[in-house]
Amino acid sequence: MATVNLYHNVKGTPNVLEVYDKPSDEGGEGYIYFSKDGRYVVKIYKQHMVKPEKRLLLEKITELGTYLTPEEEQFLCWPVAVVRTLNGIPQVGCVTRRIPRPPHVKLIDMNGSRKIAVRQFQSGRSWSHYLQIARGIARTVTVLHGKGCVHADLSYRNFFVNPDSCDVVLFDLDGLVVPAFLQGSVDGTPGMIAREIMLGQSRPDELSERHSLAVQILQTILFRNVFQPRITYDPDDQKRDDRIGWGPELTFSEDPKDRRNRPSTLGIPLARNGELSYRMLTPALQKLTERACIDGKCDPAKRPMAREWIDALSSALDELHRCSRCHHFFPYPHWLRPLQRRSCPFCGQRVAGDLPSVACIYEPRSRGRYSSTQRYLVMNNGWQLFPDVLDSQRNVPMSRRKEASIGHVELNAKDQTSYLVNDEGTTWRARLGGNGSVVTTKKGDSLPLLAGTTVYFGESRRLIVVSE
Repeated sequence: MATVNLYHNVKGTPNVLEVYDKPSDEGGEGYIYFSKDGRYVVKIYKQHMVKPEKRLLLEKITELGTYLTPEEEQFLCWPVAVVRTLNGIPQVGCVTRRIPRPPHVKLIDMNGSRKIAVRQFQSGRSWSHYLQIARGIARTVTVLHGKGCVHADLSYRNFFVNPDSCDVVLFDLDGLVVPAFLQGSVDGTPGMIAREIMLGQSRPDELSERHSLAVQILQTILFRNVFQPRITYDPDDQKRDDRIGWGPELTFSEDPKDRRNRPSTLGIPLARNGELSYRMLTPALQKLTERACIDGKCDPAKRPMAREWIDALSSALDELHRCSRCHHFFPYPHWLRPLQRRSCPFCGQRVAGDLPSVACIYEPRSRGRYSSTQRYLVMNNGWQLFPDVLDSQRNVPMSRRKEASIGHVELNAKDQTSYLVNDEGTTWRARLGGNGSVVTTKKGDSLPLLAGTTVYFGESRRLIVVSE
């Protein structure tokens, strides 16, 4: 065993840790040791690579960690102490809590390729798991940016994921950037780095990290890097070729004006060795993708904020439909006309049979007026209505496990009509599509979800309009 002496213990870490003699892993910056008690990870920087100011930087970063809430500490693996010596020899390093593996795995083991995703599907997981994982990624970055911090290396190698709960933990936070306060020492991982960083035009900041976040989110839900170069620029120099492809020639694979990086099997169902298109995503996610990958490629200010990704990914959970053939959940393409164009992106099965009702959510404004939120509800048989959907002051929560539903959908097999059942005490009022009659719905009552129906759930609440 080896002994590590610590200081700047901001979270009650012991002053002395016993670690195993040999490092368990080696990275570009240093060596990783596990504590004997299994609770901590110690990172010791390579002496010939560490900069003189690194120790002061680590002290400042650990100090920032004292401002985390208990919830934030669960998904941000922040340094909790600084290393003074290893076996009596002065060293530069830091300590973090150890993430249990299992159940956690590195994100790359979940989204590294289409083949990895297919194996996950075969083990019983669905695309909806990936949607929730992507939302967890966005949450970690939202909190960081909200505190004025930038990770500077949002790589799928720096995220741990619990595949069952979809919880996400971001680690390797010892290189944080805080503008005008802390300057990091890394630019990021090739393939994730923003164009302006590759060109040496700026240093990592929130705008450049918005690019990295978009790449990581799309990699997680599409199983590919949407900027992957597919042509060779310099056949004689691989490193230079990569710098060109990820730098000045960076091109979104589905840019309508530039097809050079477009996969040959784009849009073919995944089960047929195809590649998923961003066009399978909800309208809100499609718009964010275009802002991040087309408008924002060369104009960083146009890239979506992390908070916007959380909102769109959360809303997408209310737009899922289960395929009758492969049983995967996918965004129901209610925006496609005619109906025959709608199919499962995973197996190609066209939607048929008992189709879901679709409604648009409207936000209350002054004097009884409402405006469209561009959020939709895909209401299949058994679908549940939760309070956050109607509350104009709430966003979709990270979990609804502890929330009781206030309504649910039942399909009447006789007339092939879906009905929304009221499960709460508040009386609802609806103007039905077709004849325009007005009905009231008390607890236990139901109303038909006919196209054109408008449902009023009460004062200051959102309303829905059924489109189909």
